[in-house]
Amino acid sequence: MINKIYRFITGKRFILTIILLSAGAFLVSLFHRYIYIDDAWFGEQAYWFSRFGYVRTSTIIDFYGWDERLFVFHKLNIIIGAALIKIFGWSPEPLRIFTLFVFLLFLFITYRSLKYPALFSGQVKSRLVFFFLIVNPLTLLFAYTYRPEILVMTLGFSSFLLLSGKQNLKNLICAAILAGIAMLVHLNGVMYMVAGFGLLLTRKRWKQAFIFGFVSALVGSLYFYDLWQPGHFDTFLYQIKHWPDNITTNYSTGGWFSYIIAVLIKLSNEHQRFFWSPDVWGLSGTFVIALILKGKTLWRKHKELILYMLFADIGLNILGSHIAEIYMLLLMPFMAIIAASFLSGLRKDAKPYLQVIGIILILFQTGTTVNGLMETFGRMENTVKISAEMLSVFPEKNERVLVPYRFVFDQLPGKQLISYKTMEYHQVENGKKFSKEEFLSLALRLDIRYMVVPPEMLSGNKMYPWMNDEFRDIANKQQFIRLKIQKNPIGLVRVD
Repeated sequence: MINKIYRFITGKRFILTIILLSAGAFLVSLFHRYIYIDDAWFGEQAYWFSRFGYVRTSTIIDFYGWDERLFVFHKLNIIIGAALIKIFGWSPEPLRIFTLFVFLLFLFITYRSLKYPALFSGQVKSRLVFFFLIVNPLTLLFAYTYRPEILVMTLGFSSFLLLSGKQNLKNLICAAILAGIAMLVHLNGVMYMVAGFGLLLTRKRWKQAFIFGFVSALVGSLYFYDLWQPGHFDTFLYQIKHWPDNITTNYSTGGWFSYIIAVLIKLSNEHQRFFWSPDVWGLSGTFVIALILKGKTLWRKHKELILYMLFADIGLNILGSHIAEIYMLLLMPFMAIIAASFLSGLRKDAKPYLQVIGIILILFQTGTTVNGLMETFGRMENTVKISAEMLSVFPEKNERVLVPYRFVFDQLPGKQLISYKTMEYHQVENGKKFSKEEFLSLALRLDIRYMVVPPEMLSGNKMYPWMNDEFRDIANKQQFIRLKIQKNPIGLVRVD
């Protein structure tokens, strides 16, 4: 009985139906898809780069010179975004459609690679690989978000495929170039340089390892193209050292001993990336259980894939930025193949308890995806229309207005917008949450005269707790509120 249920759950009809339903819901969610915080953060950087040839953040002011020039940014990702803005105009859609195009390209590359079982030395059911790649809360969010991870993942996986395919100088150099480009898109891409180099060393291909390392490092070094001018590199280090999040991790230590201790501590916390939230538990759980229960079989079938992923994960941990679940995307193709291989193998005379575990994992992955899609639909809004309406009533003179970050589309540069991120980062800098008086005093010091409070800040606001009492009596928690910041006496006045 269990075997029959398992074969149905992992069968072509059920899995393809779930994939198609998820893909269909994803496509529907693209209409009035809410603007994710990173769409605005990276979008603003790309906008200013398209205008001036360098990055700044005019919406985050009085914070280590970011509003004049920001040196810490994802170089190639921002350059591509700037080019898209030049061609298609200042809008979130071209930026997000580019990410979607890259994700579709990644799926095509994956499909083509899985057609050649010899590449992975064992049968892998393609439908189960695509189940974990598409029926996935992370990919359904970030496949339509202007962030670099989908592009980095595609470049890294393609680099691995070239190293795993026909062994010749052309493929080797192309693999190295792709790994180097991954670093250009995001510094975390250095993980694929480490992984490719490590994989070639395990093959005892010393010459090939040297060529791969040299070419990939040469391409990756282009990341520092704008840091050669006097003072630029020092400013880069200063800004990265004072980043609100601890993105420098190991690099912020002083001396070799403290660096080694920091590396060991961070390595001991690597498991947090894989079990950060329910969004990643399904795939991570399947992957870990697969290695525990069927490790020998999977090693025999996918030895090089497992080695490559191990080197990549270590490289990401030691040389990359902070641990966060979003960076699991960079390992996702390898994990999906291992998970699919494990579940596919259970279709043949497996013990019932293993099949029960497999059923639970598949249903859990499906459930978290449904939950993620429901959250996406619940946050849908026509942000560009709303931002224009909210800002239209303020005085025509160009006063600074405190707004949700998503209002940058497409109100820059016509309005002097200051993002709430300014206030958030100043809180981080001061090591405490501001009271109402402290918040408004800072706003006045920064010459901010108006503010727009979005619905998500009207109740249960953890970032600015004083707002919970301030807006407790607001009847309609789904509205935006326009306010003027009054000097004497200090306070807030509604603007209708």
